[in-house]
Amino acid sequence: MRSEFSRGGAPPRGRALPAPVVQDRYRYGMSDLEEETGFNARTIRYYISHGLLAPAHGRGPSATYDLGHLLRLRMIQLLKATHEPLEEIKGRLAGLTDQQIAALLEVETAPPEDRWRRVQLHPDVELHVRDHGKGRNPALDEAIDLIIGLARPVIDRLEGPR
Repeated sequence: MRSEFSRGGAPPRGRALPAPVVQDRYRYGMSDLEEETGFNARTIRYYISHGLLAPAHGRGPSATYDLGHLLRLRMIQLLKATHEPLEEIKGRLAGLTDQQIAALLEVETAPPEDRWRRVQLHPDVELHVRDHGKGRNPALDEAIDLIIGLARPVIDRLEGPR
């Protein structure tokens, strides 16, 4: 029995396939979520079973979670601190996108940019120190002062007669 295609006819009409889904680059294991949020695995699974969180990607120990899971857990944490019932929390989260939750939490989801402090020792010599934005570190400030003190005699020679 020969098909129309094998006799030189037109190939059968194909069907449109959905575009591939780009995977989220943020993936977390259950232990990562526990560490990031302070919730234990049992509580996180409870939230999933009651519809506060989407199910994990995959099953069992290799299941992964995305940035949306982490953001929603942090929002649940914040709302629980105000003693809001879980049903109300579920309702509030239902209509929000991950971006909206991130904005509400004022969470920066991109890695922070490095900031640098500039210490000019001479018009031709600068010292650059990374500023982590966590306030001044006395030990680092002491190290910078020591470096400046050690560099001072050399800098003074640069400023001398040419």
